[in-house]
Amino acid sequence: MSTRTLLIALVTAFLAVMPAHAARQALVIGNAAYANGALKNPVNDARAMDGKLTALGFKVMKVENLKRQQIGRTLTAFANTLKPGDEVVVFYAGHGVQVKGINYLPAVDADIQSEEDVALNSLNLNTLMERLDEAKAGLKLMLLDACRNNPYARSLRSNDRGLARVSAAPSGTLIHFATRPGSVAADGTGSNGLYTSQLLRFIDSPDLPVETMLKRVSAAVTVESKKQQEPWTEGSIVGEFYFKPGAVATTVKPEPLDNAAQVEQQGWAAAQSGNTVAGYTAYLQEYPQGRYAAAARIAIASLRSQVAVVQAPPAPTTSLAAGQSIKDCADCPEMLVIPAGSFEMGSTESADEQPVHRVNVPAFLLGRTEVTQGQWVAVMGSNPSHFKQCGMDCPVEKISWVDAQEFARRLSQKTGKTYRLPTEAEWEYVARAGSGGKWSFGDDESQLGDYAWFRSNSGMMMHVVAQKRPNAFGLYDMHGNVFEWVQDVWHENYQGAPSEGSAWVNGGNQSLRVLRGGTWGGFAGNLRSAHRGNYAPGASINFTGMRIARTF
Repeated sequence: MSTRTLLIALVTAFLAVMPAHAARQALVIGNAAYANGALKNPVNDARAMDGKLTALGFKVMKVENLKRQQIGRTLTAFANTLKPGDEVVVFYAGHGVQVKGINYLPAVDADIQSEEDVALNSLNLNTLMERLDEAKAGLKLMLLDACRNNPYARSLRSNDRGLARVSAAPSGTLIHFATRPGSVAADGTGSNGLYTSQLLRFIDSPDLPVETMLKRVSAAVTVESKKQQEPWTEGSIVGEFYFKPGAVATTVKPEPLDNAAQVEQQGWAAAQSGNTVAGYTAYLQEYPQGRYAAAARIAIASLRSQVAVVQAPPAPTTSLAAGQSIKDCADCPEMLVIPAGSFEMGSTESADEQPVHRVNVPAFLLGRTEVTQGQWVAVMGSNPSHFKQCGMDCPVEKISWVDAQEFARRLSQKTGKTYRLPTEAEWEYVARAGSGGKWSFGDDESQLGDYAWFRSNSGMMMHVVAQKRPNAFGLYDMHGNVFEWVQDVWHENYQGAPSEGSAWVNGGNQSLRVLRGGTWGGFAGNLRSAHRGNYAPGASINFTGMRIARTF
């Protein structure tokens, strides 16, 4: 079957089951029970909004006191309920912080000691908007009562208060903040926050376009707060939307796309509906530079990781000796031969590092350093790094797990060798380098500055690779500098983990991948050999990098 034929078949199948009318969908989150900075009203706000939206015909997914481990699964579960054209409302009440212009909604169990911890402990507002846009929601309305006084301010380098402006919201997205950028919203003296109380007052007014309704909310909040709190609007929607249409007023749908764009959109929707590698591949072959090409590649990588268990490489049959250095091309990463061995993986310091278990790791090759910006450019042709001024010998950063997979694929194609991300077990085995202590050199924290760039010595910036001492295996920067992606899917603990060094890609939270090693801005404890982090596979931030592995 040709690519075009497959795509047409997917479109036809999609149109056959496409609903005639858009559904009303809502995600409602109320975060109050924070370990640091508990709030009184957000759960009350969420419950009240749930009742209002349900009465207005919305199917509501409500989450009270969102925890860190729930972020990915909540996003995925909600996105999976959406169909193209659906009218989507997101309501959030709780703390909100910004880091370098990006807005985050922290989980109630967030452990934020530095800026680098924010992304790993919060719902990224940009990611949420991207997921709604990928789902092709017709209306995307975000109501954010999320600017309470920031309990994490002392942990952040920036003194910015409140949330930041959103300069590039996806088309058809309207965002209403409880207060202006850089300002703080009141939690309220009654049973609801000040902003939410006025939202509840006006939201079910009949025959009232949403923009007019929000203007009334803003005016009432401004008056009630004596101008201390002024709500703010970003973005826009196409046509008009009414929470409660009257006898005359109805929801006006966006104007239809031109034929070519409409066919592409239908093809993408069909690929999403089928959610198979074949479907996404068909879309990419027809539209290699299409609007949804990046999302299609992410979906393919995710599907493949779920069904293909990445095994640790077998013992080498070559004459390469442990510790030997090789390079497959002039600008390829330098690789070291890592000897086979066994070790005790995990620790008793954190629940996600337990139970401690013995793992046998076959020999393999691993990059002497983190992949540098120069090595990335030589393979990929461009530099995604936020800190380009650091130079070509600094680690590449701001790359996603999906980006790392593509780098490995292209490097393999270039050299004829099999490059890949290391498994989580391989990574910890090498990070420990024979040590049973917290770090590769043992438990003496005073020595960490000899081996790692971190919060105490980095000047809050990353550094050129291989400037510190190597570990016993000869590898640099296994602790600190930038987080390193590994192959594994995130699991909340090691119950049922593989014992032979392979990547753990079945089960777990398929919306998250594992990060290891800590960063230039992290505290010493976050640089421990056993410490684990996670993030969405398609997400990239300015401290996510990689170290490449290779089979023999």
